[in-house]
Amino acid sequence: MKTSLTYGFIMTLCGAFVSLGLYFSGLHSDPDKLKLAQTVGLVLGVIISVACTLLGMREKRANTPADKPWGYGSALGTGVMIGLFATIFSAVYNYCYFAFIDPNFREVVMQAQIAGLEAKNLSPAQIEQAEPYIRPWLSPGAMTATGAVMSFIWNLVISLIVAAFVKARPDTGAPVPPATTA
Repeated sequence: MKTSLTYGFIMTLCGAFVSLGLYFSGLHSDPDKLKLAQTVGLVLGVIISVACTLLGMREKRANTPADKPWGYGSALGTGVMIGLFATIFSAVYNYCYFAFIDPNFREVVMQAQIAGLEAKNLSPAQIEQAEPYIRPWLSPGAMTATGAVMSFIWNLVISLIVAAFVKARPDTGAPVPPATTA
């Protein structure tokens, strides 16, 4: 549990640094720059998630006694717990970011959504009709909840993949003790 908690926190901390870097570089203040910020955030987020999940699984595997079983299920369970803790910590950070650090972010996202609707050749009347349906999803609570669900799903997918590479113990050349049957 300690390993999952630690790597979940590290994942959140690294993600927060990326988010704040995008904020301070001005990429969260302009709808035209938002797409770039989303792309950079997604790529770095996946790299951070894979790295933290991999390192956490490897540490948990190394700390598991040799006489205890370790396989795909153990690796996956560790990855899911890392992702769960990262999702919980990130939800707290994201709410603080949307509500207090950058409360204008909601308007930037709304402007980007309107620009996207205009690019689809919707009339101003149609855009005006759509706006009341979009705005509730841009509250700090709604953006945090949506982000938490998506974050957990992404971390689950990453855990499913990374666990395939961490399921086996490295061959140390030492004899393996026989498995005990219950």
